[in-house]
Amino acid sequence: MQLRFVDKYVQQAPEEPGVFCLWHHANLVYVGRTAPRTTLREELDHALTMAMAGDMSATHFSFEVTRTPKTRAAEELRDYFERWGSLPRYNESAPAHHEGALQRAGRQA
Repeated sequence: MQLRFVDKYVQQAPEEPGVFCLWHHANLVYVGRTAPRTTLREELDHALTMAMAGDMSATHFSFEVTRTPKTRAAEELRDYFERWGSLPRYNESAPAHHEGALQRAGRQA
């Protein structure tokens, strides 16, 4: 289920580890995961802050609670790459200068 990427719904995200996807309309633009000792709500709140600052563009989000977020995010990225031949826009290893702000150190899958 995709939820609108606005504070009202981000604040309802679980305070548990997991993976999340950011969407720009029907297009997947980012696969993220919680870092150790962070929650989906915290990570989505950070991503929303980046979107509000104009560093990225996303209209919706989805998430999955998991105890293995690093592994799950890697699986999602691998599946996406196998299907489309590239990574989602904000997961690219060499983003354009304005897109790199979302990719914080240690947050890559």
